[in-house]
Amino acid sequence: MTILWVNTVISILGILFGIFLASGSIISIANMPVSWTGALLVAAILVPVMFLVSGLGAWGVYVFDHLEWINYLIGLPWVYLLLFVAAMLMTFKLI
Repeated sequence: MTILWVNTVISILGILFGIFLASGSIISIANMPVSWTGALLVAAILVPVMFLVSGLGAWGVYVFDHLEWINYLIGLPWVYLLLFVAAMLMTFKLI
């Protein structure tokens, strides 16, 4: 139960950080001359959404007694954030 409360606090902070990161990334992505800017824009907007899914989803699987999914939901936004940062860095390298 403690892990759910810790995940909730981290998810709330992650949503705020994700909004900050997404707004800065959208400005950078809008000026990129690559063909996949649309995909990067959608990926940037989904960063705070992944933290929201993690926070609410972990409580949902706890309520419905599917505890084997909690670890995946807690790791979801971090894996997504890592992949998004890697995509942005590779795009900057190609420009």
